[in-house]
Parts: sequence; C-alpha cells; structure tokens
Amino acid sequence: MGPPSVAGGGNMGRASVVGAAKPKPVPGAAKQGRKKKKKKMSVRRRRVYAALIMACLMFLGAITVAGSWFFQSVPAPEDLEFGESTTFTLAGSETPIAGYGEYTRKLVDDYEDIPDQVIWSLLALEDKDYFEHEGVDYKGTMRALVNNLKGGDTQGASTISQQYAGMVTDIRGDISYGRKAREAVMAMKLEQDNSKETILLHYLNLNFYGRGAYGIEAAAEVWFNKKVEDLTWAEGMMLVMQVKAGDGSFDPLIADEKSTAPLDRWTFGMESLLTLTDDLSDEQLAEIQTQLDAGMPETQKALQNPGTWGHDTPTGFITNPTDGYVWDELESRYGLTQEDFYGKEANTGGYTVELTLDPDIQAEAVSTAGRGDLKRQENEAGEPVDDDGNPVGVENAAAAAEYVNDDGYFEFVNNNKDAALYEYNASMASAVVAVEPGTGRVLGYYGGQNGLGIDKAGLENPHPPSSTFKMITAATAIENGASIDSWWNAQSPREFESLADFEDPTISNAGSNTNGPDHMTLTEAVRQSKNTPMYAIAEKYGATSILKTAVDMGLRQLTQTDENGNAVTYRFYRAADGTITYSRHGVIEHEDGSFETDANGNMDLYASLDGYEDDGVTPKKTELDLDSKNSPFYYHISFGQYPTSVSYMASVYATIAADGKYNEMHYVEAVYDRDGNKVPEQRKLESYQAIDAGIARNLQFVGSTITGEGDKIDGDRPLTGKTGTWQAGDEYGDANAHTWYVGAIPQLSIAAWVGNATAESAPLLNKDGGTDGVYGSKLSYPVWIKFMNGAIESEGYEVKAWSEATHAGSPIVDDILNDQGKIDASSAYCVANPGDTKCVAATPPPGQDTCDPFSQALGLCEPGGGGGGGGGGGRNHD
Repeated sequence: MGPPSVAGGGNMGRASVVGAAKPKPVPGAAKQGRKKKKKKMSVRRRRVYAALIMACLMFLGAITVAGSWFFQSVPAPEDLEFGESTTFTLAGSETPIAGYGEYTRKLVDDYEDIPDQVIWSLLALEDKDYFEHEGVDYKGTMRALVNNLKGGDTQGASTISQQYAGMVTDIRGDISYGRKAREAVMAMKLEQDNSKETILLHYLNLNFYGRGAYGIEAAAEVWFNKKVEDLTWAEGMMLVMQVKAGDGSFDPLIADEKSTAPLDRWTFGMESLLTLTDDLSDEQLAEIQTQLDAGMPETQKALQNPGTWGHDTPTGFITNPTDGYVWDELESRYGLTQEDFYGKEANTGGYTVELTLDPDIQAEAVSTAGRGDLKRQENEAGEPVDDDGNPVGVENAAAAAEYVNDDGYFEFVNNNKDAALYEYNASMASAVVAVEPGTGRVLGYYGGQNGLGIDKAGLENPHPPSSTFKMITAATAIENGASIDSWWNAQSPREFESLADFEDPTISNAGSNTNGPDHMTLTEAVRQSKNTPMYAIAEKYGATSILKTAVDMGLRQLTQTDENGNAVTYRFYRAADGTITYSRHGVIEHEDGSFETDANGNMDLYASLDGYEDDGVTPKKTELDLDSKNSPFYYHISFGQYPTSVSYMASVYATIAADGKYNEMHYVEAVYDRDGNKVPEQRKLESYQAIDAGIARNLQFVGSTITGEGDKIDGDRPLTGKTGTWQAGDEYGDANAHTWYVGAIPQLSIAAWVGNATAESAPLLNKDGGTDGVYGSKLSYPVWIKFMNGAIESEGYEVKAWSEATHAGSPIVDDILNDQGKIDASSAYCVANPGDTKCVAATPPPGQDTCDPFSQALGLCEPGGGGGGGGGGGRNHD
C-alpha cells in the first residue's frame, strides 16, 4: 500500500493473493465490544438440503456434480497469483499520481487493512448474514431453483462464498441450474478450509469494479484517488455496488443520463447500512445518515486506459511509458524493465515508484510556469475539429488541431492567474526545473501541461542556453590557469583567426559594440555577458576543453546542425575514471526513401547514426578527443550556441551551488515491491568532485550580483545566477527567441526558460505583442524568482551564505596584449594598474600625427590615438 512513511516502517505493500490473512473479529465488533454469535446448522438439516439439491440435479441430468465434493477442487486463495499494475507517487506521499499496467490491479495483503466502510457496505448489499451462515444460502438456492424450474427469471441467490467460488473456478459465465449447485458445494468446501475473513479479503481483491479496476485498492485509486483505508461510507458503497455491474450500469459516468439506476442502487445500499443496528455503532450510523443526506459522492473522470493513466499531466514527461525519463533510470539503477512494471504476467508488477518530486515544490512549478493547455480549433458549434475543420473522429479537445492566431502562433488558454507570465502574450511558454544541490534530486519539473505532448524542459525540445553557458566557460578558464581577475578583450565586433575562412570573421557582443579598447576582468565579462572574451577563452583553451568541463558538471546532451541542415543530438557518458565518450543520434533515411523506425514502428528521431553494438541496442560511442580543440563542437560553444535541456542546465548550476560536487540528476527516490519492501539499487548514483571547490566558490561570487528586473529573493539571502538571451530566426529581424535565467541558493538550483510555444525560431513577444524589451533579465528572471521564492516559502529554507574562497588561478592579461606584447595605456586595465610597465600609449594609425605635448596638456588629443573600429551590433541583451 505504498512506501512506508519517513517516521516508521511496517509492511504497507500491495500483495497478490498469497498467504491467508490472520482471523479478525467481525467488523465493528471490536469497536463495540460485542460479536454476533454464529448460528450453527445441524448436521441433519445440512444433509437434507444437500440431498434435495442432489435430487434436483439428478433430475436435470447433472449427476456428475455430485462428485464435485471429492473431485472438483476449489483453488485456495493462497494459490491464486496475479500481476499488478505499478503506481507512481510524489516524494513522501502515498497519493497516486499515475499508473502503469494492462489494467489497474491492486491487491490488499491483510483483512485488517480493509475498513468497515467497505466491509459492511458490501455485506449490506450482497450478504447481510455472511458471518452467520456456513457458505451457502440453502433457502435462497432452493427458492431460485424452484423459480427457474417454473420458468421464471433465472435467479442467483449466491452468498459471498458462492460468488467467490464461481470467480476462482471461472464458471460465472455458466447460468445453468447445475452451476448453482456446483457453487454451493464448492462454497461449503471453501469455508471448511478458510476463515470468513480470508474469503472476504480475497473476494474484494478479485472483483472487477468497473473503469478497468481489479481489486478494492485499485478501485479506490481509480474512482476517488484515495487509499482504501481513507474511503468514506458513501465512497465505499459506490465501489462495492459495482461488483455485479461490470457493464457500468451503476457507474454514473457510464449509465444513460436519464437512468436513475446508480442513484437508486447507492441509496438502497446506504439505507441498508442503516438497518445494521446490531453491527454498527451509533456514531457510524450517524455518519452514514449524514453522508446519505449529502448525496452520492463525486468521482474522478473515467480513464480511457485504466491501467496506464495520469501521464497527461505535467509529471507525465517523467512517467509516460513512451519516453518518460523514469524508465531508463529504473532499468539502470534497479535492473527492472518496463515489462517488469507492467504486471501482465503473474507475480510481476505491483511496484510503487516514489518520485523525487517534492509535492509543494512541484505545485509551485506548475503554478509559476503553467498557462493551461494550448487553445484548440473549434467550429461554429463549439465542437473540437481537426486541421480540415472536421469534428468527426475528434474525441476531445486534446485531439483537436491547435489554434493558430493571425500572426501564425499558437496560444495558451492562459487560465492560471498565478502564472509569472499571465500578463504576457498568450503565445509565450515557460519551463522550469528545480534540482537539489548535493543530492541531484529533481524536486520540481514543468515542461508543459500535458506530459504526452512536447516537453519544453526536456531532451526532446532543447534550446540554446546562450549566456547561461558562460559560467561553464569561465570555469574552464580558471581550470586552465586563469582567474576571475584575469583580463580579456571584449571589443566588439572582434576578428578571430579561427574565423578567417568564415564569411564573417568576427564575433560581436550582445548589442554592445565599442569604438576602442574594452578590456575587463573575467568577472565583469561574465556579469556583462560579453561574447568576445568567451570566444577568446575557447580559442585559447579549446572548445573541447569547455565541453569536457560541461559534461563533468552535469551536462549530458547537446545538439547541433550538420552540413545538410539535419539536427544531430550528442549524448555524453562519463566513466568513473573521467573518460568521456559520446554517441550521435538523429533521423536516418535509407536509399529507398524509407526511414529508420523505433520499436513502435514510428520514425526514430534518435536512431544511432554510428550504428549499434552487437546487442543491437547499445549505440556505438566515440571517445572525446581532448587533443582536438574544436571537435565535435566549435568555439561558439563558449557562449551557448548549441541547444541543451532546461533540466541539464539546472543540474550544472546545482554543481556550482554544491561547491563543485556533481550529483547525478535523478527522478526516482525509491522503488517498493508489492509487499512494501524497498527494492535495492544495483547501481549507485554518480557523485564526484567535478570542479575544484575553490573554483565553484569563485563562480558563486561571479554570479552573486546577476539578477533581473522585478522582485528580489526572499530573506535577503545570497544567490548565484546568470541570464541568457538568444536571437530568433533571420526572418524575424532583431527579435529574440529564447530567454533564460539559471540560478541557485545553497539548497536549490532552478533553471527557467521562456520561448514561443509555436517553434524554436519564433520570436518572443512582450505584453503588447511586440518584440522589443524581451531579455533574460525581463522575461525569464521573473519566472525564476517567483518559483524560487515559492519554494523557499514552502520548504522553509534557512538563509545560508556561500563559502568564501581565494581567487584561484592567475590574473593573466594575455588577451589584451597587442602584437608588441603591450597594453593600451587608455584601457581599463592600465587605469586600474597604472604602474604596469606593459601599459604604453597606442601607436597612432598610419597618416595620423602623434599628438604634441602642448595639445596633450590642453586635452585636445583623443585617447589611444583614435581608438578601434565599429561594426555591426549584436541582437541579444543580458
């Protein structure tokens, strides 16, 4: 019945029908201190009834039934085995959020775990004298037999034990007269070998309750999203009245709208409970009357696939059976495949997977980033339609075509007033991921409203991380001997030797060109988000070196476009000795025009471009060549050109917040088997020192002043973070397409991204629908700060300061030296370090005279002899 609580252990698991339950007093009796006396039928009387039954059966030609006492065995409850579906819960919660299986089957181990609300509701409807008779309603059976012989309607007259005997021997479909006697004989044998409580427990476990639910525990989950022990009298009655209504005739969501059958049956059952005055306490009877007066309880909506459900929610990106992130992790860490969790075969499934998602932080993620579902196309009658305007075959709004506005963009319904972007254009989408530093636990995740759709926070829809990647580039520079006090040339546009063969051999900063030396420390280069110093770092130390640092810090995927314009996804793997390999993935088109397909027969978007190992599953990998400065990615990696996921950027900054220690990002807190026992891990989570603690603390300092507009962090606490902005496609002019803010406090790292819901290249729009003024500091930072403040409030994080550290590395000036190894005396470096002998007046350009001393004294000379050239401006602002 789910994982044990933090405070205590105990067997709380779900069980198949194995092992007889310990006998328990009649329900309600323990509370009242009395137990009904079981009436004993005389041996003579029992034999008379049995003889009458046999005589009738012989008369009908069913003589063989008489031998069933000796030859027809009734399967004992402990011999019945089933598979069960798997349930997902949030961290520390027993409330199911999703299920996985052919159908929903959940079984209860112990009779004591089934509440009176279920036991007595069942008996009130089906067998009031259950604890009084010996398994067979002799009068009822004879009455039914006589009625049937007279040509009347076929009648049942089955006790709980008879019904159970029929279920386990799979003869419930046989409505012959002989079946009734066979059940009676089997029921008597069943009661001879098992306690009443055992039979009742397994009856409730075996029954079908509609909506794909087998077993009372599954029914409670599917109908009311509750544990069985939490059901009310009204809810218990709603469930048990389904045991003979597999066609849904008593299901208010399935029965005909004009039918009163569900309400009539429920009312009859509740009123029957009120007649059990000898079995229920006055307090219980009062509760039943109150709930009867309140009316039939509301249920959850019926599920299209009862066994596999709950994946069309924000958490579905983690749990959905197609590409949910949890499945690879479960197989890698626990050695369990999806088939093991499905529960189709006997003795499989029945697991409870506890996710790392914190209920409060996850709720904050949805509240902050969620803008509702995408709008859908409708016809004039308000019916959802497909792309051709046809409502036929469109079962619901989710299956309809997306609404497209006059500008060609999707829009959200925008029905969440708490969303950080509520007042922004309805086309703006946001995604957030929260990772816990020091553990790698994903505590909050929002990539969209429907986990079966496009995940804006995950691997299938990566975005250029832009300037948020500069913290990784800075870490690489420090690792290679520079320091945050090193000086770099931020002139823009700036030519680079490595770009000599490119059409444009320059790199520009984001909207900040200069007309002269623009020298600054690495700290300021990151804080002011300059591109040219980052490119210079990549040229000096290698793009491959930056990539290695990124992988060490937690990045596991990047995407780039090949020479044919196709997206190629690189997945990275880090061995225990630090060796990094990668595999390449994308669409493979064969010579005949067909495409490589996945296991479901669909085009495989992530087929291994380099083939597979002998097992046909493991992609072939290539070792990262650290001797190559720009392979497989070019120097533009330094300022975040290549797309990655929101989740991986949250992981990278969690490493920074954890003083450089990487902890594997993961979604599974624990796995419990059907008996409530923790499944042991076969592989431990990765954890290692990714970068030196001193370097990480230097980065914490660098990002400590980088914030955005709007609210500030609660509690006057330290943070570290970085904004990011990336331009839209050329067809949108100077518009931007992506904004980021990734930042952390010591207890939590959050990555926030904002983009257009329509496409990766589509522009960002402001509150007025324009494209100006949309940067990371103005668009993503408000999302981040709202989510962070909400998490701080819900978790009560105490204020923690960053640890101080000396500045690692050396304050090198290599990048600001001219061809003569000198530094322009007018540069910021020379102003800050006037005694440095490398500072000299710049040589004037050809044709320009050196300014004479008299003119210098009058201040008529331009600093530096005229300064550097101008050039095109950048499109991004941070």
